[in-house]
Amino acid sequence: MTPKKKILIVNDLVVGGGVEKLMYDMVMYWRDKYDITVMTSIYCENFSEIYPDDVHYICSSIKKEYNKNIVERVYTKFKSKFFNIFFKKTFATKKFDVIIAIKDGWVMEEVAKMNNAPVKYAWVHTDYKSFYYTKEVFKTAEAERQCMKSYKNVVCVANTIKDSIIDVIGDPGNLIVKYNPIDVDAIKEKAKEPVEDIDVSKEKGVTRFVTVGRLNYQKGYELLLEACHMLERDNLKFEVWIVGDKEQWSDEHKRLFRAKERLNVQSVKFLGGRKNPYKYMVCGDWFLSSSIFEGFSLVSQEAAVLDIPQILTDCSGVRELLGDSEYGIVVGKSVLDIYEGMKRIIENPELHEHYKEKIMERKGVINFKERIDSIENLIYS
Repeated sequence: MTPKKKILIVNDLVVGGGVEKLMYDMVMYWRDKYDITVMTSIYCENFSEIYPDDVHYICSSIKKEYNKNIVERVYTKFKSKFFNIFFKKTFATKKFDVIIAIKDGWVMEEVAKMNNAPVKYAWVHTDYKSFYYTKEVFKTAEAERQCMKSYKNVVCVANTIKDSIIDVIGDPGNLIVKYNPIDVDAIKEKAKEPVEDIDVSKEKGVTRFVTVGRLNYQKGYELLLEACHMLERDNLKFEVWIVGDKEQWSDEHKRLFRAKERLNVQSVKFLGGRKNPYKYMVCGDWFLSSSIFEGFSLVSQEAAVLDIPQILTDCSGVRELLGDSEYGIVVGKSVLDIYEGMKRIIENPELHEHYKEKIMERKGVINFKERIDSIENLIYS
């Protein structure tokens, strides 16, 4: 019997946003065919509750401990240093057939240094024109370009991502585009679950927008709050549900709550994080995204699968899904643009059926098996 090909997927987190969702879907689809190991830099205590037993897990750091006692702090620091030395020695002995850096920036840089496999691939989810954060990691465009060249291919999740890399740091010569796989059947099934923790009824004539994403700067929620404030001053009937958890390493949620209180916005509800956001999404009339930058938003594609009309800010990948407002409404990344787009929807209820029909036409481009088989063919080769 031929041994299974060994694949190592490297990331910083086990659970997070769209990147971690992509990692999960890939692992779950491949785990019967390949011997898969997930490696992260931040320890995940409940990995075994998220992934099945046949998926291996290694972490390049130990669980962080926060101690007030100075003796305990010194001991923890010593323990961490000893672990790092031990980990490097043991990890160097492990061999894989393929290593995947599932995230750009620091993860890509670290995997480039690994000599544990003959073939390596990297994923890029960032629009370099809108958010060139990797400059802090690589310092120069030349250094980042050389890092990318160490991979067989660098996979961009949208054509606009590929173009942005070439425009900002130059072409490493191995960029390809592969759309993220979306597990259509699983999403539709989860969307059928009833919502029992909140009242989903709404007053007649009220337009409900639902947005999904962590409470961070990227999602543009402060712009959304400002736009909602303006809509309320116009006495328009609407409400917004924000489904998303706060980030442990950021106090952005506090800033957003203060902004909501300062503006006295009554139409916006922060629902917090949800394991199944889809059942809340289908309770909305429209899916909304106010993001300042994205790679190719997974959740907007998931909304398309659920036949939900969309209004999205003009981030990377949006026009690859919605065209030039042909299959949904594309607006600029400003308070005024978001306000005007939402106002148009509220004042013209007939737009709902029009764009519902259009997104139902468009969702045919989102085929889970085609997308993930395309990625698998790349790696298997």
